[in-house]
Amino acid sequence: MKYNFNISIKRTNRLKTVSLKVKNQEVVLSVPKFVTDSEIDNIIERKINWIRNKLAIEKTNSFNIKRKYENGEKFLYFGSEYSLKIKHSNSDNVYLDNNIMIVEVKNNSKAVHIRNILNNWYIAESKKYLIKTTNYYEVLIGVSVNKLIFGKYKSKWGSCNSKKTISYDWRIIMAPLEVIHYLIIHELCHIKHLNHSNDFWKTVEKYMANYKLQKKWLKTNSSKLIL
Repeated sequence: MKYNFNISIKRTNRLKTVSLKVKNQEVVLSVPKFVTDSEIDNIIERKINWIRNKLAIEKTNSFNIKRKYENGEKFLYFGSEYSLKIKHSNSDNVYLDNNIMIVEVKNNSKAVHIRNILNNWYIAESKKYLIKTTNYYEVLIGVSVNKLIFGKYKSKWGSCNSKKTISYDWRIIMAPLEVIHYLIIHELCHIKHLNHSNDFWKTVEKYMANYKLQKKWLKTNSSKLIL
């Protein structure tokens, strides 16, 4: 069967279950040796929408902006665009002035140093806002989080496990306010429903009626949320 994407089929004795991965615009399907050609076709057909979605996201993310960390460069914060301005000062600092993001540097004005200053500022701002807003929605939804983790992830903006540990990608602070709230609500609702069932989405909708718009924005604009 022919598809409009590259796919590699790997048969191996080491696998007991099927593994499907998308990387660098190539689909790799690894299967146990006993799986027949017709079964492979059925697997691909069942996963065709998932595959195309992953390929589209990967292609979008490949257009990421190459940062130079210089005056006039644009950065997002709560969905608004700010123009970078670098100033020499007695200490390293970041603050906003109207639509300007001012980075004060003490001595080193190299791009890598400016990036580190911005990185630390974004992480601190993200933690502060996400902790406060998660606490608010915990009470509203009637759930309790055991632990919050902040990181930088390749393929997710948040996650929730059975131990009620929620992980956020701190770069979500660059997204519009409603998108951030959608992510928080989404992960908190997983404490009630650790899946993406109809009941899960109904619970999300209860606390954010227009969640589909925020979900779509995040899917479409993920590649813009970079530092």
